[in-house]
Amino acid sequence: MLGKIQKDLIKLLAFFGGLFLFFYLGFSPLFRSSSATWLTSEYNEHLFSYEKEIQLGEIIDRYAIKEEEIDILKNRPIDSALWVISSRLKKQIPISEYDYKIKIIESEMINAFTIPGGRIYISKELILFCESPEQLAAVLAHEIAHVEKRHTVSRILKEFTISLLFSIISGTDTVLLSELWKTTISSSFNRKQEQESDEYAMDLLEKSNISPRAIAAFFRKLNRENLDYDEKVEFLMSHPHNNSRIKRSLEYKISNGFKPIPLDLGWKSIKEDL
Repeated sequence: MLGKIQKDLIKLLAFFGGLFLFFYLGFSPLFRSSSATWLTSEYNEHLFSYEKEIQLGEIIDRYAIKEEEIDILKNRPIDSALWVISSRLKKQIPISEYDYKIKIIESEMINAFTIPGGRIYISKELILFCESPEQLAAVLAHEIAHVEKRHTVSRILKEFTISLLFSIISGTDTVLLSELWKTTISSSFNRKQEQESDEYAMDLLEKSNISPRAIAAFFRKLNRENLDYDEKVEFLMSHPHNNSRIKRSLEYKISNGFKPIPLDLGWKSIKEDL
């Protein structure tokens, strides 16, 4: 009698155990997928509209210029050159939600960075560092990639919830804005995002009749001057190693019949005028 009861209990436990495993293995991936959509920054960016992103970028820009005293460089020759370079690149972006605002800032850092809403900042020192307008185009194409892929939005959503960003847009909390500014310029993109942006940039350069090899030329100069991880090259500190980026640029398969169209801008005189 006792043996029969034990057997029945074992069967019962096995039945419910199997039932539990069926539901757990069958449905938990769905729940995990659902929660990931709401909780991870990889998906949260899709819940933050382009309109709100552009509004946020305008607020951050005004704050940085006023409170952080970011100096915008006004120089007609380089402004004209930058317009020519950016126009050629932007024409090859089929559909974009952004009206790009590209500004040159007074800084001793060799630096370029983006904030939400298609706003890109390039330091005077970076322009002086570039040996050609094609090298500057390579840097700009990389920053455009971060914008189009919404990496900047993804980055800030790691630190700020969507509701908090909405409150910044609707209010004027300078403390929150200060923290957001610090996060925007100091937090790094991850390696996957950097590699994705390099690939996007090379494709964009080729479509714009600018050699993707300009990326390799830029990083080779960094290596020559031992600036691959120098503290003065702030925007490169979290990027993949220079040699790997040079290798990818040189191995990038350029389409047959590709003919680069030089950016004939009088680069030497532009740099001398800065």
